[in-house]
Amino acid sequence: MANPNAEINAFLEASQKAVAPLLRFNELSARAVERAARFHYEVAGDALNFALANLHTSTQAKDMPSLLQKSAELANQYVERQAQRSQDLVKLAGEFQAEFTQWFDKLSTELPAAKAVNIRSAKA
Repeated sequence: MANPNAEINAFLEASQKAVAPLLRFNELSARAVERAARFHYEVAGDALNFALANLHTSTQAKDMPSLLQKSAELANQYVERQAQRSQDLVKLAGEFQAEFTQWFDKLSTELPAAKAVNIRSAKA
């Protein structure tokens, strides 16, 4: 009879190797979701700040031309900030794609090699 501890240890080691790519995928996914949520939280904060600044301007304006001028300035600042945010979003998406591509490439090279090792050890 074979050593049961060695068999259990071999099974656990094989299980950890099999699950490791999925754990890495989970880690990448969680990090991507967290960064996207933080980004959207910042965008929502910008919108809230714009709305509050507009409200403040409307209560402080003495006449219509000054209100319109200040509102236009605030709108231009908001649009510039959102244009920068959209560029940041594209950069963020590129980073996510690069991370997942790197993970997939690594996985696609490791799995066939692991499969070949398992087939050789099963034949022995």
